[in-house]
Amino acid sequence: MSEAQRSALNALLFRTGDQSRDIVLVLATNRPGDLDAAITDRIDEVIEFPLPGEEERFQLLKLYLNNYMLKDDDKSSPWSTLLKKQPKKIHVRDISDDLLRDAARKIDGFSGREIAKLMASVQAAVYGSPDCILNPQLFSEVVEYKIAEHQQRMKLASEAAA
Repeated sequence: MSEAQRSALNALLFRTGDQSRDIVLVLATNRPGDLDAAITDRIDEVIEFPLPGEEERFQLLKLYLNNYMLKDDDKSSPWSTLLKKQPKKIHVRDISDDLLRDAARKIDGFSGREIAKLMASVQAAVYGSPDCILNPQLFSEVVEYKIAEHQQRMKLASEAAA
């Protein structure tokens, strides 16, 4: 633990040692097992937010598809177009709800953050393609790659815990 981390932990422990009306502390983590016992001992209430179900994963895929690839940013002023390079326009072809639902089924176990990162990877793959077109084949390739990456990460985490 670095000196800065130790100082932060000591300050937290000092402030949370007694009841106080002046301080409310909210902790959020995807990795509760990594929390120090001195921290978890001071948590009065725990609220679990489970991983998204299939319908939530589908809705998140649609949301990020819209935010990362379909949405036009028309908020730019004429000056901003002169001063900064505009990203290439992404053309989305044949990405159906059925394709997104199939992907939502396949990414069981992904957190909301992992789904956001998956769709950012899809966007990066599209920008890396010569024609800047998102088609079902490219989408499926990225999904399969991210599933394999997720499985490898889970395997490493379980080996580290053992």
